[in-house]
Amino acid sequence: MTESAAAPHLPEFGIFLVAHTNVGKTTLIRTLLGKDVGEIEDAPDVTKAVTSYDLVVDRTAGALRLWDTPGFGDSFRLARRFRQRHRWVAWAIRECWDRAFNQKLWRGQRLVLDLRTRASVILYPVSLLERPVDAVYVAPELEIMAWVGKPVLAIFNQGVGLQSQASEVERVNEWQRHLSGFPAVRSVLRLDAYTRCWLQELALYREISHVLPETERATYSKLEAVLGQSYSNRFDASVSALSAYLLRLATDKVELEAGWFEGIKDVWTSLRKSIPWGKSKDMTPFEVAMQGLAQRYAEGTKAVTDKLIAINRLDGVSASEIVETADAKLVTDKPVDGGSSALVGGVISGILTGLGADLLTGGLTLGSGALVGGVLGAMGAAALAKGYNVYTHKNMKMVGWSGESLTEAFGKSVMLYISIAHFGRGQGQWRRKEDPTNWTIAANEVLQRDGERLKRLWAKVGAPASSQREEGECETEVRHFLREVLRHLYPESRTVLPEERFGAGKSAAQLNLPIKEKSSS
Repeated sequence: MTESAAAPHLPEFGIFLVAHTNVGKTTLIRTLLGKDVGEIEDAPDVTKAVTSYDLVVDRTAGALRLWDTPGFGDSFRLARRFRQRHRWVAWAIRECWDRAFNQKLWRGQRLVLDLRTRASVILYPVSLLERPVDAVYVAPELEIMAWVGKPVLAIFNQGVGLQSQASEVERVNEWQRHLSGFPAVRSVLRLDAYTRCWLQELALYREISHVLPETERATYSKLEAVLGQSYSNRFDASVSALSAYLLRLATDKVELEAGWFEGIKDVWTSLRKSIPWGKSKDMTPFEVAMQGLAQRYAEGTKAVTDKLIAINRLDGVSASEIVETADAKLVTDKPVDGGSSALVGGVISGILTGLGADLLTGGLTLGSGALVGGVLGAMGAAALAKGYNVYTHKNMKMVGWSGESLTEAFGKSVMLYISIAHFGRGQGQWRRKEDPTNWTIAANEVLQRDGERLKRLWAKVGAPASSQREEGECETEVRHFLREVLRHLYPESRTVLPEERFGAGKSAAQLNLPIKEKSSS
């Protein structure tokens, strides 16, 4: 800990990122900062100077800064320089000989001296693409770290290039055994610049507080809390964006006249289109309504994706996203009697069987084959009659998304957020990748366990009299499901997860939500 240059009476904590050249230091810096800094090339010795970046600057607590440094080159020769016991001899070799004839070695020595005087903690990334037995430079570099005398946190980086998750686990275990033989290394963490989750970043900053001297921890914890709040704010903004998107889907309905002749016409038109010679180029009002719903669904998905990308400090747009829906996506309700429900039920229950949304450079378009009508997935007449009779006061037929399709959209929204939350900015522009199996398993487990909560939610927000209370409940559910999936993926990070909140300041009991008992473990 040193004094802040901006406010000399306040403390400054320096987190120095130091490692061998070309192991991804600047890439990791970009991910931790959430912005493009430095230069990235697949070449050694790209970073030439020591550069600081503000993580937190607080007028009362001080400053927390992240430092990018040139990579160590000839680690063996550098270590030999610091074995020199006579200071005046070491100074003469460094400042007279090396400065004139070996600038790279001179910069390395200046960096080590800076670490000794300015660093609070040292982050030491190692590449999982290398085996410890091949990374012969690690031993002399950690010898130098021991001379510096500051706590070292080793970070396992570049694991994304390994062939399988099993290979990564095996390599991590190999590195852990190797690093356990170096007293300078106080802790090891997995934090890949490409695929980390922001929870792992919070865990890193929490771990730093554990390795700092006891006298500095209280001051550092204040800065850590300020930094942690910025992560919570981004999580809150993501929750709000997803909640607003899902609410728009749940309340998106189209009204059609419900005259007695409309039902017969819908049936006849749909049956005619189900045979090759009976197709018509004109869409019925019913199909126009469904295409409108599908169009707004695709546009809303693109908009919320772009918003989440920006909130989470990434670049890129949701180009070439494919929005898929299955049959039984639409529900309809209109005042009918039990006798006519058997006639119309088989046609309209599964009228939308697929939707492809292509996000082209010129905008979002729906292909001519997006809507397929027919007698598909018919629901029972009695069930339909019961559903309609709830709204016997209506004079209009309503077309909207079913509870099942809203739950599916909810699940896809969770997976979208998890994908964005794991995308490190050091990777470049955001692009959707194949979801790892463990993400899908975690999301499915939570959705299956707490799916009844969503059923109750859709019943409320889809009603005409839905209010701000239901909006608060939707945000509560989004937050709950995101937290639970993240807890499944990172059980060790529960202490840094943003807390549960309930809509409009309500408690769980006031919102009629089940309250989980805390685990005794």
